[in-house]
Amino acid sequence: MVAVETTSRCNATCPFCPYNVRVRDKTHMTDELFAKIIEECREFPLEQIEPFLNGEPFVDPSIMDRLEMIRSRLPATRLRVYSNGYALAPKRIDELCGMGLDTLIISLNTLDPVKYETIMGLKLERTLANVKYLTDPVRRHKVAKNVHLRMTRMEDTTLEEQDNFIAFCKSRGIKPMIVGLFNYKGDINSPLPVPSYACEHITRLDILSNGTVTLCCQDQEGEYAWGDVNKQTVLEVYRGVVASRYRDMHRSGRRKEIEPCGTCNLFWPSADEMPLHKTAKVLAQAGWYFLRNRPDGRRPPTKVCDEHAKQIPDVPAESLVRPRAADDKQQPSH
Repeated sequence: MVAVETTSRCNATCPFCPYNVRVRDKTHMTDELFAKIIEECREFPLEQIEPFLNGEPFVDPSIMDRLEMIRSRLPATRLRVYSNGYALAPKRIDELCGMGLDTLIISLNTLDPVKYETIMGLKLERTLANVKYLTDPVRRHKVAKNVHLRMTRMEDTTLEEQDNFIAFCKSRGIKPMIVGLFNYKGDINSPLPVPSYACEHITRLDILSNGTVTLCCQDQEGEYAWGDVNKQTVLEVYRGVVASRYRDMHRSGRRKEIEPCGTCNLFWPSADEMPLHKTAKVLAQAGWYFLRNRPDGRRPPTKVCDEHAKQIPDVPAESLVRPRAADDKQQPSH
């Protein structure tokens, strides 16, 4: 998969997202760079593309043109879009009808209006109105083949909140997604331990708005970059020495020996391009991790486990929210 950060700007302030601790410039990707990436993705059978990374796609003024370019130039590639839904006004939703999205995932996180505004810095009433318009049976399948609502389960997310979220999703005829909190290499406190199996990010490219190919979405500054698509092709970066080293370490069961993966608890596994015995081992390790820690789905509030507490600083998520700069005010909803 290739993830392309068409914009590094966002209209929300979620404390569990690296947007709030990021120091690099908040910019839109240039049209020239975006077109270069898409053309280079035609050189190999790309399974999936996401025009999203550490920003909100629908504050990108060129997002509709970019979605059209993806669909026309990569017709066989699955197109998945994440959004917080706040800028998905009815007019924009109507524009998405027939665009050919395979999956649209809306990050909702809670149905408590006070908590929602505390978490995201947005008004729940507007987001819910957009979601209800989007999920109307008349247009839901015209917007995307699959529409999901996502909740990031934080340490204080109650069972009642989770049940209300699941019930709302069912009432709209869409799939609920509840996932645990990632620690973003230690920037965020999370109750989940670091897995030992290979991470899904080793077989994908995450391209920042400035062209840096970052290690993954957890590496918000591109500190552990694999390359730069301003100077290299997409395939050159993927086949490069840095990327190959990360894949080799993960696939040989040495994830905890390589920085920063050894302190990152991103729990989705990868068994791609592994021999059968290693595939079986990864699936067994991931199965045990999910059974023991329940990183996704409904579960009671938990505290940070002792093992992981030793690896990360005791910094409350709320303290990571930075005041917005003058040029980083909420973007228009278009």
